Amino acid sequence: MISTTSSEAMVIQSLLEMNGITKEKIEEHLNKFMRDALRLKILFVDLEQLKEIVPFERDFLEKNILNDPRVRQHQRQRGPHSKRVWLYEPTIQVIEQIIVNEWN
Repeated sequence: MISTTSSEAMVIQSLLEMNGITKEKIEEHLNKFMRDALRLKILFVDLEQLKEIVPFERDFLEKNILNDPRVRQHQRQRGPHSKRVWLYEPTIQVIEQIIVNEWN
């Protein structure tokens, strides 16, 4: 491990900031990299998986989230009596928008 003194750390930080590289930008890029690396490559989720992801009961999900047209557009079903599935990424993004932006 390389040890640095506080003055060396200050010089390095100043050089990075002079080039537009801030602590916030580094953290943002690291977080994005970790999310991308750790994210399971899930294509679809069913109702049971959605209940595990968001802490709501089936009836609440059906009434307040799954009936939203923005969520319904990502729903897939082979036939009228087949299991419903939702495209994972866009569905989760819409659910997050609904909860964060539209609820108190």
